[in-house]
This record gives sequence, C-alpha cells and structure tokens, in this order.
Amino acid sequence: MNLKSFSPLITNSILFSILLIFLRIDLVFSDSLPTGGDMGAHVVPTKFFVSELFSNFKISGWSNDWFAGYPAYYFYFPLPPIIVAVLSPIFPFGIAFKIMVVASLVLLVFSIQKLISNENINSLYFGFAAGLLFLLTESFTIFGGNLASSLAGQYSFTYSLAFGNLSIYLLTKSNLKNSLFYSSLCISFCVLSHIIPFIIFIPIYALYFIKHKSEILKKISAFLIFLFLTIRFSISLFTNLEFTTNMTYSPYRNISDLIKPDILPLLLLSIIFLFSEKSKEILKSLFSLDVYLIFSSFLLFFYGPEGALWNGRVVPFFILGTILFVFNLLSQNINSLSSKFQGRIFLSLIYLVIGFFLLFNYYSRWNDRYEVTVLFVLGLFFILYFLNMNKLNQLFCFLFISLTISTVSFLPHWLNWNFTGYEGKSEWGEISSLYDELNNIPAGRIMWEPNPDLNKYGTPMVLMTIPMFTDHESVEGLYFDSSITTPYHFVTISGLAERPSNPVGGLSYINGNFDKGVRHMKQLGVDYFITYTDSISKKAINSPELEFLFESSPFQVFKLNSNKVELVTSELINFSQPSFYERISSSVFKKPIDESFFTLSMKEFQKENNIRVIDKSSIDQIKNKLSTDEAQLNITEFNLKNNQLTFTTNQPGKLHLIKVSYFPNWTIEDGDGPYRITPSFMAIVPNSSDVKLTFEKTNLEQYLFIFSYLFLTISILLIIYRMKKHVK
Repeated sequence: MNLKSFSPLITNSILFSILLIFLRIDLVFSDSLPTGGDMGAHVVPTKFFVSELFSNFKISGWSNDWFAGYPAYYFYFPLPPIIVAVLSPIFPFGIAFKIMVVASLVLLVFSIQKLISNENINSLYFGFAAGLLFLLTESFTIFGGNLASSLAGQYSFTYSLAFGNLSIYLLTKSNLKNSLFYSSLCISFCVLSHIIPFIIFIPIYALYFIKHKSEILKKISAFLIFLFLTIRFSISLFTNLEFTTNMTYSPYRNISDLIKPDILPLLLLSIIFLFSEKSKEILKSLFSLDVYLIFSSFLLFFYGPEGALWNGRVVPFFILGTILFVFNLLSQNINSLSSKFQGRIFLSLIYLVIGFFLLFNYYSRWNDRYEVTVLFVLGLFFILYFLNMNKLNQLFCFLFISLTISTVSFLPHWLNWNFTGYEGKSEWGEISSLYDELNNIPAGRIMWEPNPDLNKYGTPMVLMTIPMFTDHESVEGLYFDSSITTPYHFVTISGLAERPSNPVGGLSYINGNFDKGVRHMKQLGVDYFITYTDSISKKAINSPELEFLFESSPFQVFKLNSNKVELVTSELINFSQPSFYERISSSVFKKPIDESFFTLSMKEFQKENNIRVIDKSSIDQIKNKLSTDEAQLNITEFNLKNNQLTFTTNQPGKLHLIKVSYFPNWTIEDGDGPYRITPSFMAIVPNSSDVKLTFEKTNLEQYLFIFSYLFLTISILLIIYRMKKHVK
C-alpha cells in the first residue's frame, strides 16, 4: 500500500493532525484563560473588544482599562479579536481566544505549504516540512511569526504573515477562478492583522498584481475591495501616529543577529544546489517571493531608516525567505538527486533508521511530562512512515519533520504554560484573593509594583488583568505605544518599584525616589497603590500620602487621595503645533521634534514647578480662565464610561484639568476644548455646571466610512457590469 492511493486531502489531514496535537489541541479546549508573556495581557483588550466594541458594531473605541484611558484598536489590529468575537457565542472566551491563536499557527504552516506546493503529494510534504521548520524555529522569541513569538503574544504578526503568503500564492500559483479577488481579501487581512508584514509584502504584491493576466476592470474591482476593507483602519492609524509613544528600541548591528544558527545548514544546502545545472535553470524564474524576502530583509536590517522600523522585526522574513528558497530548490531537484543514489531499498532503510532515532529522541525528552501528546504524535508518524516505506522523496521530508520536532528545546513547556492558563497555576489563588478584596472597595485607578517574580502567576503582567476581574482600572497596560500617558506612568513607577522595567528608551527615570513617585501618582489621578516586595511595602507604610487599606498576601494595598478633575492654577506654556507633515514625518520615522509637546511636557512633569504645557494656538484667550484657588472647586457626580465622561462643577468658565489621556476624538458638548495639557491629559473650559464629554468619530473617520462603502458599491457595480458583458 502506498500514498498514491491516498488523496492530498487525507495526506494533509494526517500532517496537520500531527501539528494540532503538538500544539496541544487538548489544552485549547480546556476552559481556562490563556497566559504567558504578553498573551496573558492581550486577553484584557480582546475581552473589551468582544463585549464593548464588536457587540456595538465597532472595531475601535475608547477604553479606560489601562493607563489613564487609551484609544482601543486604533493602533493595534482588529482581525484577531474579530475572530474571537465570532467564536465567543459558541465557546467560552478563553477557549475562543486559544482557538484564534492556534488557528494563526496552522494558517501560517498552510500558507508556506501552498507557496511551495505544486498540488502533488511530494510538494505537500516539502511544503509542510518548510512550514513546520519556520514555525518551530527557536532562535527568536519576540520578533513575530514563529510559535515562540506567537506564544509571547505576537499572534497578530503570525496572522499577517500567513495572509501575506496566501496573497502571493493566490496571485502566482492558484488555479482558482477568482484568485485575484481572494488575493485582495488576503492582503486586506494582512494589513488588518499587523502593519509590518504588510509593509514588507506590498511591493512584491503590487508587482504581481500589475502583472496578473486579469482584465483591468477586474483588477479595479479587487483594488476597491481592498480599499473598502482597509481604508478606515489604515488611514486613521496613519493620521493619529503622533498620539503614540515612541518606544525607541535599539537596532541590531551584527550579521549574527540576522543569520541565526538554525538556518546556517539551509544556507549551506542552498549553496550546494546552486551549483547544479537544473538549479541554474530554476533560478532564471526564481526571482520571486523567497529571493525578495531575503534581499529586502537584508537591506532593511542594515540600511533601513533607523527608528522607522525596528530592524529585529525583519529577521523572520529573512529566515522565511531562506526556508522558502531552499525548499523550492529541494522540491524541484529531489527527483534528480534521488536518481543518483543506487539501492533505493537500502536508502529507504537509512531514512527510516535516522527518522526513528530522531523520534526516539523526541520521545525520551518529552514523554515524562507530556506522555499522551507524545504518543499520539508518534502514532501518526508511524502510520505515515509505514505508508511511505518505498517513497524516497516523502521519507526525505519526514527526516526534516522528525528533525524539527525532535530538536525543540522549550516550546512544549511554553505551550503547556500558556494553554493551562491562569487557573492552572498553583499560586493563582493569591491573585483571586487579591481581586476579591479589591472588589470590596470603591472603583478607582490602580498603580501596582511590577516585578519579574509575578511570572509565577502566569506572566509578569498578571496584574494588567485587574480590569477584567474587578471594577478597577490598571494604570499599566500592554499596549505601551497606544497611549501618550505611557511614558509618564513608567517614570512614576520607576520610583515606586524595587525592580522597575523602565521599557521606554530615552527617559530620565527616578529609580529609588519613592516620595517623588508618590507625588507623580497624585498628578496621574491614581487612587490605589499595590505593593509586592517588603522593601516597597515598608516605604509605603511610612509615606504620609498613603493610607494602608488591607493585606492580601503577598500584596499590600494602599489608598491615595487624588482627584480626577482639578482647576488649572499653573503657569501655562503655549505649544505651537508643527505642520501636519512635520508631525506625521516625525511619527513615521521616529525622529522626535526638538521642541515637541512630549519633550516640553515631560520636562515640566519631572521638574514639578507648577508649570503646564498646553496644546493651543493661543493661550491669551484662556489666561482669564485660570484659577488662583484650587480649593474653590467642587466636583460631583463624576462618571467615566468608555465613550462618555460627565460631571458637575461649581466653577464653569474656568480651565479644568481632566486626568484622562488626551485623544482628538474627545469632544465637549458645551464649552471649549479639550486641549492637550501636561502631562498628557485633557483641559476644558465648560460653559455650564453640567459637563459632558463624548468620544466620537472624527470628521475624517466619518468620511473614510462613507468612502469605504462607496468603494464597495463601485466594485459591486463593476462586477455586475463584467458579468453582463460576458453573458452577451
């Protein structure tokens, strides 16, 4: 019996069953909330998307869960949470989230397989082997695309990379009737999943799109569908970049940072194949995705604009390009290579012996911890080996697959850690107890002491889930670059933590200055502070500004008297906005303007000189709105929701500081503002005692919404016109 009697569908079913079992599909369907690295924090905005945005037919909005509020899904990508939202009516949220993550991994392997596959059994194996090799690469863990990065929280990148691959496949190799339209959908999903793979793929996609044999009207229709799906999100993201935080990641400089050890053997293989005569013929038509990825990522890594794109992000594309290049050569040369060997039965036995040795290594390494998973994987491997004992090409691929699985060093542990979830951690009860206690005190804004040891609860970011389990807000959140309040938070917490992370580059941190950190907390409108270490707990107990509330071991919770609304009594410094072009250029290329609002505001924030920077064309009009006595203010009925802020003031006509992050979508119903003011909050002059601010679509967003449906309408009309034309 041989594989010829099996259809490609059955073959792929067995291959992807191996993948799913390796990815712990058993844990995916256990009702737990996934954790691990950033993934353990991603659940918070995803849950917000499902319950607050998607249910109200929105893909972006305002969330008060993190920082002092931030624009949700303006700068992070909506497609993965949309998938979770679609699955949530069927599955519990935790399961829906894990299905979404695993689907990205399977889709990536499938997309790589399609790029190599020629719709025959041999190429199916080569494609799967190539996809698995990329997925299980362990030489990088945060750059995106592979399993390690996805488990660390980069599953959006994985989706984007997979859809980018599929968009190229559909333009170049697919025999589907409407492959042009399907490719347009895939490149749209690429940008809706992550912007970086889209930036890498769009030049070669555009080239293939232009060269495609379809008639011009069909191309216009496909392009309009792309615009319909992406224009609202992408243009809004681009025009609001000035309201993001520049994390200033340091670029890599060495060739060893690009060429990882696990692809060196592939580079050697590619050199060997390049000397074969047939490979020379292949290379004449091989200037395609693989070569493009290798050269473009190499150039961007060493010569790309510094700061515009962190060059570590192009490493996955270099590795993927190398894998595609080598496996394309292998799949097209394997028959000629096999024919040069004498004794096919002997060679088959060698392949089998090596393969079984590799699988035994996998068994001996992981059987003690994950016995059931290992046995199922081995069982499927043995079935495939038995069915292909006389198929040298397939057995050759099995060696790659066996080698890839047998050499993983930490991925099974990461899979188990993430997918057993928070509830599977032995000390999760301590977090549950803390949250139960927090729910017994009035809702407020919480700052907490970060510490790497918090990883024992699932991730060091575990307390970012405060908004998910309680009525409180967490000042620290995952989406660092989505809020302009982020830098002020990290400067503040650097004085309040025993081991601060200080992740934003270029800031003057206040490590060890606890009293200044407390004063900064008051400026940020923080209501509660949670300590973790003994040293910080002692400082908090001795602080006259902090009131001890309760202990939930190992945490201690303190109350801080601060206000969400204050009268502005400070001296004001007017900030004159640069041109729109300068602001966008500075944001895109991450080259800060010397006297930007942020640099001026951060300087005054840290000086504590009672001076505030305000973003207004002229402050002469509001000088008489300043108050000289903050004690005159009486704020009542303060109510902050995700799209609305209301309160009553006894000082209408005066300049009020609202300690909520500034974003241009906020509008005041009866008054002037909001203006951006130090540190990164909103300032308003209400005309009446009853104040109401609403988070609304900007005019640009409304126009983009109209244009997107206009593009869809035109595309449908063109499709109908073409259909009628062909009928005639």
